[in-house]
Amino acid sequence: MTSESSTQLELDIQSSDTEYFPPPQPEKSSKKSLWPIVTLVMLVVAGLFGWQTYSSTRNSPSPIEQDKKSEATLPVRAVHTKVAPIKRWVTSPDGDVRVERYKQLIFEANGEVTYLAQMDGRYLREGDFVRKGQLLATIDDREYRSNIRAAKADLEVAQRTERQAIASLRQAEANLQQAKADLDLAKLEAKRRQQLFTQGVIPATERDTFNNKVVQAEVGVKVAQENVKSAKDQIVVSRASFEANQAKLLNTNIAREDTQLVSPINGIVAYLNIREGEYWNSARVQSATTYQGTVESVPIVVVDPSSFEVAMEMPATEGNLIRPGQPAYIALDEDISQAFVKGNSESNLVKIAKARGTVFSVTPAVTPGGRAVQVRIRINDGRKNLRIGARVQTWIATQTKSQAITLPFGAVTTRDRKSYVFVVNEETGRVEQRPVVLDIEGLDSISIASGLKPGELVVTEGSNRLVHNSPVEVVSANTPL
Repeated sequence: MTSESSTQLELDIQSSDTEYFPPPQPEKSSKKSLWPIVTLVMLVVAGLFGWQTYSSTRNSPSPIEQDKKSEATLPVRAVHTKVAPIKRWVTSPDGDVRVERYKQLIFEANGEVTYLAQMDGRYLREGDFVRKGQLLATIDDREYRSNIRAAKADLEVAQRTERQAIASLRQAEANLQQAKADLDLAKLEAKRRQQLFTQGVIPATERDTFNNKVVQAEVGVKVAQENVKSAKDQIVVSRASFEANQAKLLNTNIAREDTQLVSPINGIVAYLNIREGEYWNSARVQSATTYQGTVESVPIVVVDPSSFEVAMEMPATEGNLIRPGQPAYIALDEDISQAFVKGNSESNLVKIAKARGTVFSVTPAVTPGGRAVQVRIRINDGRKNLRIGARVQTWIATQTKSQAITLPFGAVTTRDRKSYVFVVNEETGRVEQRPVVLDIEGLDSISIASGLKPGELVVTEGSNRLVHNSPVEVVSANTPL
């Protein structure tokens, strides 16, 4: 190390051993210099606190959401109320298809069926069209034909007797005229002989002879008059005999008609219960106690195809709602069964109706046994789809509203004999149990008279688990409840 550098080192050591005191500063200027720092620190702390408070407030749930989290929401299905037309229906599952105009052709006599009409080379059968006056069937009528021949012979005898009586009357009247002429001549001759006798020309004996001729002529007139009267009486007797035999012949012909079945109308054979060669006994009809039993026992039933109707019985309470002229729909039993199997709703049953008609009559009396009223419906459309005697179900529209608030049946619940619906508050997600007044019941919906407004969301499924203010979640139809 050089002398110069060592000298410098010593100076440094000496300088480090020497205490240094900076010049004193005024106390006031030192305090002023700390305030900016303190202020800055306070602002930073306040900002951090505010941010933490904002973040905690934003992330914390609202009271409603806290309530929702504390209660489990119930899944439901719901629909908005709508304004739509609705009809009130009464229905009967026990209707019978009949015809307004039909004829039951029945043999009034017993015997073997000897003739059955043929159509196109085959025997008559159900569904064939027949004309008025057409002979359809006969039973053995030999006895009746014999009686007719005897009645005709008696009638012929009576006719001859009457003609003879008329001829006798004419002869008697001619004889009477001759007797009167003879009397007039006898009187004239007697008068002349009286004059001659007065003049003394002839003796008294001659005068008396002509006077006797007058007396004889008078007797002849009386006899002729009696003969005329007798001839007239004979005509009356012969006329009575003729009329009696004529009536006998008519009755015999009528009796023979009891062995014949003749169609009284143009129509269709609906029932045919006889065959050629079998024995017919009228007791078959007398033993039938029902309409169906009757039509299945009479020999032939001919119907007018343009006069179909449905007859049924309705409970008296529903019968009071039915009036003539109300529209009706008719469906066959088998179609209704198929509709239910396929899952169709009841409203679709109207679409499968095979025929339509109107109420024709409602009996004012109630049946003693069933406490029901009888209703008849005339078919206006779809006659060809119906068969006589078929069992049908019928709907009658008894009341109609063109504008009504409607809901499915499942939306209405009954508690304590009062009707309620659950209305969903779409903002809070909770339901309100609201009383409603029901109006018309349709096939698959019901109208609300009061308690709801159009467009409100009403629970239709899942209401059995709800109470007032229950939290709910509206789910789709595919989501299980």
